[in-house]
Formats: sequence, structure tokens, C-alpha cells
Amino acid sequence: MKIESTESENRIGGADTPIIFPQGIPGFEDDRAFRLFHQQADALVGYLESVDNPDLVLSVLAPESLNIFYEFTLSDEEQALLELERPEDVVLLVVAYRQERGDNRPGGAVNASFMAPLVINAERRLGLQKLLYNAERRITIQAS
Repeated sequence: MKIESTESENRIGGADTPIIFPQGIPGFEDDRAFRLFHQQADALVGYLESVDNPDLVLSVLAPESLNIFYEFTLSDEEQALLELERPEDVVLLVVAYRQERGDNRPGGAVNASFMAPLVINAERRLGLQKLLYNAERRITIQAS
């Protein structure tokens, strides 16, 4: 199934119902159920909190909020894992993280895992992390 990201605008509602990652998220395979929440309704950054390990919280954001859009194909296995019937049910998120400075001073660069977006079926609340190997990257600058 071909997936093209569009502006999702919080299509994943209800922090009470967890999003299940049947295979876990690489690096956190033991944590499979996460709640998605925002500290403020209009916040750019959201948080995925592990249901079983509240100390595990991942910062996430919608790539389109940074004008980054995806086009890729899910395998039949990935589509089955997500119980995905319609591409419009997909919401993409990227995990953001702080790259700490080596000199022990506060701060550091904020990065995001753009080559491994989280693919979520918003209707079924099932997700996976899609590793995009050898992906073609294009940059389009649009001026109005």
C-alpha cells in the first residue's frame, strides 16, 4: 500500500486508549503500549508515554509541521500488522531527541528520526516504526 503523508492535524485522539506497537519500537521492544498526549492542545511536540514504564516518554511530532512529507510503500506484512485498509487512516510521527553536547554543558542539538517514522493506523490504534533504507531525499522549497 502506498502511503503519502498529508497534514494530519491530531487525527489520533483520545490519550486514554493506548496505541499498540505489536513489535515494539526498535530499542524499546519490551514496551508495546503507548499513550499519546500533548501538554497543550496547540503544542507542536507531543509525547508517547509507555503504559508499562511511565519513565519511558518519547517526544514526537508530525513531520508535516516542519513541511516534511513522505511517500513510501508498506509491505503486505506491515499492512497486515497495522490492520490497515485505507491509506487515509495513517498518521505519521517522528521521534525527536536531544543530542547532548560532549562538554557537559546544557543544551545540544535537537534531532528527529526522519528516516524511521512511526506509522500509526489512527482507526485501529496500531503502530510500527518504518525504517526507510536507501530512501531518496528531495528538498522542495516553495515560496508564496
